[in-house]
Amino acid sequence: MTETSFALINGMRNGNSISGDGPQYDLATISAIASCSAAIARLDARISVSLVAPAWALRAAWSGYARALQLQGAEIDEIDVFSWGCGLKIPGRSPRATHIDQFELFEDWREGLGRGDHPTVCYGPASGHAIALTGPDHPPLVRAIDLVRQHARRDASPAPWLMLPFWLKDLRLSAQAHPCLVGGTKALRMKARLSEPDWLAPCRALEASAVDGLARLDQLERLYRDTQRAIMGAHRAGALPALAALTFHRPLLSPRSVSELLGMSVAGASKLLERAVEAGLVVEIGTRRTWRLFVTRDLAIDLGFAPPSRGRPRHEPPLPPAGRDLSQAVAAFDAQMEAMDKLLNRTGAGGSV
Repeated sequence: MTETSFALINGMRNGNSISGDGPQYDLATISAIASCSAAIARLDARISVSLVAPAWALRAAWSGYARALQLQGAEIDEIDVFSWGCGLKIPGRSPRATHIDQFELFEDWREGLGRGDHPTVCYGPASGHAIALTGPDHPPLVRAIDLVRQHARRDASPAPWLMLPFWLKDLRLSAQAHPCLVGGTKALRMKARLSEPDWLAPCRALEASAVDGLARLDQLERLYRDTQRAIMGAHRAGALPALAALTFHRPLLSPRSVSELLGMSVAGASKLLERAVEAGLVVEIGTRRTWRLFVTRDLAIDLGFAPPSRGRPRHEPPLPPAGRDLSQAVAAFDAQMEAMDKLLNRTGAGGSV
């Protein structure tokens, strides 16, 4: 349990709420605040030691930005933000609006996440340094959401929702600003002041984002280990380690995008992607041979390109015994991961080399 959980529970009186001169919360809200705070703490602890943290942070930024656009009222799905970030168009998806730039805040926001500092572009007519209406006797989670609420009532852009990860960090609910913790509810823009029960919905929504972020981190780490096994099991790895490292930062790929990023022919990139399909690292989602698209296996289900698996989770086989050749293969893959992270951070989301 977090300190917030203990404070809430120890402050309960009369069997169903916190009473006295301070704020009064019912049991459902107390439970939601404590559960959400604990979920954020679990995510914060895991990401601090994860080998795939940079790749996860980029994917989480796309997911968080999609959530902010949805809260703003934009008719957009998560897959549309992923396709924009990867610089690809997915056949059958509705074209994005061209009269406004929905992604104008993304790069500055992501740079702020990397620095751990508030992005200046997110400060609009309402100052991002507003004082929360809820005082220090309220839990830090409620105070962070209240700061978002104030900003959202004065700024109709996605900026207020994007600020929540920074307020959570400032109020010491997390050590880092995690991009998946964008959240709130549309009702935050409607009421001048919220009553205690009104905090229940945003707390539950934020907890769902933290739980989903942790689940996707688990999936990405599993993909990392599966990729190691695929490289070790390949007779001749060739360019497979480079492609595998690329998929962690560009989960949506086409032969042309691979050829541009890895410096090979389109035909060679197509054959390389087919090897990745055989190794179980990516799934082909395009139905036309002239417009082939591939998505990493861990996101195929989440983005709606594959049916969810049923039954017990697939058993994860152990890594092969470490030998000199295998150690070199793993080291080469890790080096490719680091190089790809630097390359794609330099080119930016949706950009090209």
